[in-house]
Amino acid sequence: MLGGLSMTEVIIILALALLLLGPDQLPSLARSLGKGLRELRKATDDIKGQFESEIARIDLDQQPQKMIAPVPDAPKPDEAAKPAEPPAPATNPADDPGAARAAARRAAAESQLKLVAPEGTVARQPEPLPPAPPPEPKA
Repeated sequence: MLGGLSMTEVIIILALALLLLGPDQLPSLARSLGKGLRELRKATDDIKGQFESEIARIDLDQQPQKMIAPVPDAPKPDEAAKPAEPPAPATNPADDPGAARAAARRAAAESQLKLVAPEGTVARQPEPLPPAPPPEPKA
């Protein structure tokens, strides 16, 4: 119930408080305890609100920097055979641990990324590459 106290323990504590403080002081003590808890809740809500507003402000300040790059044109046939190389990081990851974590997350997401055909369409099978010509016999 209250912080791991059973109902019997709570009743014993309330009975002792009634015997020690008396019926005159117990309501005033409960009232002051309620006011203190209300002030504590207000203070924690205020701190929580300030924290959330600062986080939102930081997120809004960083939004323009995270622009999505435009989609490149379709690769030419000779470029399609080459595997795409990941872009080199702009900064040294050892200098910025946040950038290192972001790069690791990005690499993990790209390795797990699977392309799926949109719903209601039939996935097109890639065209097989023509077989390589047999090697010429040596004389």
